[in-house]
Amino acid sequence: MEAGPDPRSALTARVTAAEVLELALSFVIAAFGSYIALRLAPAWAGRAAIGEAGRGRGVLPSGTTLGLTIWTMHFTGMAAFHVHGVTIGYLWPATVLSLVVAVVFTILGFATLTLLHEPREALIVAGIPMASGILSMHFLGMMAMAGDLHLHFEPGLVIGAGAIALFASIAALWMTTLRQRLLSRMGSALVMAVAICGMHYTGMAAAHFSALTPEGDPSPSSVPG
Repeated sequence: MEAGPDPRSALTARVTAAEVLELALSFVIAAFGSYIALRLAPAWAGRAAIGEAGRGRGVLPSGTTLGLTIWTMHFTGMAAFHVHGVTIGYLWPATVLSLVVAVVFTILGFATLTLLHEPREALIVAGIPMASGILSMHFLGMMAMAGDLHLHFEPGLVIGAGAIALFASIAALWMTTLRQRLLSRMGSALVMAVAICGMHYTGMAAAHFSALTPEGDPSPSSVPG
């Protein structure tokens, strides 16, 4: 008699497919949100033809959109993360704080861009607070995880995630200084999505999780993010 399929194997295949879809969805969210943020982005101060009121008009909508995009992408990607035998939840205060940080710092970055006329100065000065907000949002989101887990990070990969966040921020701000058509804006959004996801998954790779023993101590084995 021929044996039927192992239900455990089928379950594993379904979970794996779901995780792949969640990871793909996180990239789609990053790309779509980046495109909208670029459409709404304020004009760079170096454009003499645009008045001060016109330059500042897009700061709040673009910063809010990009902050929400990064936050949503983060938790969509986290939905694909599981530790065998551990139920993972999230602490609401830290989760909400991570959203506030992402939105406030991206708004600050776009606002700075509307004030500085020198291109290099504008990109660096505006990029640093935006990158700080993106990176802080990611690790606040990680620290919001609740479960029988001990969490620690590899410093080298944390630095790598920070460098990618800075690249993503400067790239996003630089793209707003260009006069773009539809195709070039779509390409810019894809570049931003790659950078945002790259920062997120580098930060995840930096995280190592250890299940807690009944005594509350970390177990000897750890699971990389």
